[in-house]
Amino acid sequence: MTSIRFVTGKSSGILFDISSGILSGISSGILSGISSGILPGISSAICSGVLAYLLAHYLAYLLAYLLTFYLAFYLANLLAFYLANILAFYLTFYLAYLLAFYLAYLLAFYLAYLLAFYLAYLLAFYLAYLLAFYLANILALYLAHLLAFFLTFYLAYLLAYLLAFYLAVEVQRFSLSSEGPRLRSSGAH
Repeated sequence: MTSIRFVTGKSSGILFDISSGILSGISSGILSGISSGILPGISSAICSGVLAYLLAHYLAYLLAYLLTFYLAFYLANLLAFYLANILAFYLTFYLAYLLAFYLAYLLAFYLAYLLAFYLAYLLAFYLAYLLAFYLANILALYLAHLLAFFLTFYLAYLLAYLLAFYLAVEVQRFSLSSEGPRLRSSGAH
């Protein structure tokens, strides 16, 4: 078993023999005493009860140890890992995907829709409406005003001019006297 080595590296024979003899004697004596003297003296019921108790105790201990340590360890590990992994994956994936997709989709859709609506519809509507309104208003106002003014002005001017011209011509043709109108001949008098 145990040997004492000196500086030279050789084992001392006396000490080695004594230590090995004592240890072998003690171990063989204890084992032979237990097997020959103690065990036959204990009844089989007590022995089976002690064995059942020891077996139940160690099984309960091992089961409790295994359940508490390994089950708690693996449950905590699996829950922490998979929960964190699944949570991180789905949160990042779905938040990033859905947020990017729907933000881009809704932004593009509503931006395109609103731009198309406001630019096309309102621009076309108000341009056509305002153009038609102001064009009709301006045309109606200025055409009616100018036509009415200039037509009446030129009509009145032409009437006055023609009346004045033809009246002057006619007055020269007919001289008015107290005796009444007299016709002038174009010939000599």
